[in-house]
Amino acid sequence: MTSGFTRQETIALTGIDSGRLSYLDRTKLVVPLKFGNLKHPKVVYGWQQVLEIKTIERLREELSLQEIRKVLKFLQERDYEPTFFVHKLVFVNAQLYLIEDIRDFGLVVLEASGESKGQVVIHEIGAIGDIMAELTKEAEKHHVLDFEKRVGIKSVG
Repeated sequence: MTSGFTRQETIALTGIDSGRLSYLDRTKLVVPLKFGNLKHPKVVYGWQQVLEIKTIERLREELSLQEIRKVLKFLQERDYEPTFFVHKLVFVNAQLYLIEDIRDFGLVVLEASGESKGQVVIHEIGAIGDIMAELTKEAEKHHVLDFEKRVGIKSVG
């Protein structure tokens, strides 16, 4: 049996509808594992994909699709390290930064401003750490069996 979450479980966990899930697959933003019948394959989403879907839904009202892709790439490159979810993500002049300590933010702005000496466009994403806690809460609410075991970590949220 493949580890992961069924389409219905993913919908329950993330709160998105089936059409939106299909859209994410069609646009190759989040592509699930598919096997079996070609016309009606069995679909399985891994834990990182569930995190991606919830992150996309959280950010889509605030960010462009291009910015969302940058956030996902950032998280993927760091293997969705849970500690990153407690820090703030900020776009400064379209460059994504992880702000671990707010005291470093001024340096980031100065560095990004270059010749313009402080004239920058700042778009704060904020901390997205509560995504894991929300997914855990939804798993309990919808009775997703063996959620923590399937996530692959001992404790979530």
